[in-house]
Amino acid sequence: MVDPVRRAVPTPSGWLINPEKKLVLFFIRDPKSLMRMPKVITQLWYATPDGIPTKVKNTRTMELEDANETWFELLSNGWELVEHQINDDAA
Repeated sequence: MVDPVRRAVPTPSGWLINPEKKLVLFFIRDPKSLMRMPKVITQLWYATPDGIPTKVKNTRTMELEDANETWFELLSNGWELVEHQINDDAA
């Protein structure tokens, strides 16, 4: 008997920066959540004018659907994906 291959559901991950370049938001899959029902951790950071995170403002854990909605809403409101990830291993 062949065991089914289990794959993690894709989640938004990486850094988004706001249009004013004062805040960055980090999305990462919660490693403690179930593969079939992932949760996403977000960390909102204050940032330097260069977009470097300096201090955590808040941390949240949310359901995948809410994280996807937030991700796409922020992108449509002018937030940008940071192309050179601040921590490529984490993102």
